[in-house]
Amino acid sequence: MKSGYITELFSSFQGEGPYVGRRQIFIRFAGCPYSCFYCDTPSAKEPKPSLCTVFGNVKKNNISFGKAFLSKKRFIVNPMPSHLVLELLTELRTPDLHSISYTGGEPLFSAAFVKEIAKGAREMHLKNYIETNGYSARAFASLADHFDFASIDIKLRCHQASTDYDKQYKNELECIRISADRGLETIVKVVVIKGTAIDEIEKICKDLVGLNIKFVLQPVTDESAQKDIVPGINELFAISELAGAFLPDVMVIPQVHKILRIP
Repeated sequence: MKSGYITELFSSFQGEGPYVGRRQIFIRFAGCPYSCFYCDTPSAKEPKPSLCTVFGNVKKNNISFGKAFLSKKRFIVNPMPSHLVLELLTELRTPDLHSISYTGGEPLFSAAFVKEIAKGAREMHLKNYIETNGYSARAFASLADHFDFASIDIKLRCHQASTDYDKQYKNELECIRISADRGLETIVKVVVIKGTAIDEIEKICKDLVGLNIKFVLQPVTDESAQKDIVPGINELFAISELAGAFLPDVMVIPQVHKILRIP
């Protein structure tokens, strides 16, 4: 039985990509090797937090109670054993549940732990949805067979995610290929900021030609109100049109959970 570090575990709506609005239980794994300047979960970069925050345990007849469900918190000591995580999934399960989201931080940072939980969730007849930056194709390959959906980021140079962009990009592409080849529903997400290089988007799209993917352009969410980094609508139109010249399934979707003010 494996144990690992989790920052948060909660039930909410998916706020990104083509499954926006779907109810999920989110497992936010601790630790991330990247340093994207726009990161909206910087607290999850800590690899070994002492506590995991669990949101929600107020139910009646398996129906949760709105704000009370989200505001009810408790804390569990890390590292957490996988069997406890699975027990919490059972507790937080609701009739509208779509899938379990393995997010971060970066779930590939805890690949063996993630794999064990995903196997257990499958045995509970739950669907598994991984959200990853794709930093390690080897780690992704080790657990991909236990997932139904994979949302994989491609980081642009301007995101300042790592000091070795070529290695980073190679791993991202390989994760996408593994996911598509193994039959996962594969979502490729690119965060778009103001002034995003068109030629970089074009190269990415050319590299993805022929793969069975959904391509999501996600306008950056600027929560600081201090940086002029949000792309304008005409810029989004232009980038979407460019991507559509190479890929059949292109969409522009902002972070809806930020609009709803939910986790």
